[in-house]
Amino acid sequence: MIGAMRQYSREEILPRWRRIIWQPQVAFAVALVWLTSFYGAQLPAAGLKMSELTTILLTYSAIAFGFCIAGMALVLTLPSEHFVSLLMKHRLGRNTQNSYSDLLFVFSWTAIVHWLAVLMSIIAVCVRGGDRTVLNVDDGVGWSYFVGAIVGLSLYGLIQFLLTVITLSEVGRLYMKKTSETSRER
Repeated sequence: MIGAMRQYSREEILPRWRRIIWQPQVAFAVALVWLTSFYGAQLPAAGLKMSELTTILLTYSAIAFGFCIAGMALVLTLPSEHFVSLLMKHRLGRNTQNSYSDLLFVFSWTAIVHWLAVLMSIIAVCVRGGDRTVLNVDDGVGWSYFVGAIVGLSLYGLIQFLLTVITLSEVGRLYMKKTSETSRER
């Protein structure tokens, strides 16, 4: 597992790290981490039990994760070799991977983000207990930042999921266009 994670990081994340970091959803997530860390205990959601927050996050993430895996399966089994070849030849920039690789990355990255958010919330339940509230004014800085990280990662995942849905829609539209062009040429 560690070898696979290392390989994924080296071959998929590192070549794209600038495109990952310099996205507006990352700035929103970082801002939310900071706001939650300092002001989260005053929000109504802070009164939720840790187990309730984890259940909400797990339910949503299961849907997003399933969508991402289904999207990857769909992209990997595209019936048109011509379309796959077109995506593999196309690049968004000089120093980028091909569009087919980028498309697969969108699905895998979104799934990993959701997995991390769920993992962090499960760790939080194990550390905090399921019956205690998510945040209160007496919590230490470390716990506040940890909860802020869960909230920020969840927001990032939510926005990333929306972008993944839009990406799949765009690929579908492009696939229909290229398929109809190929049909007319015959």
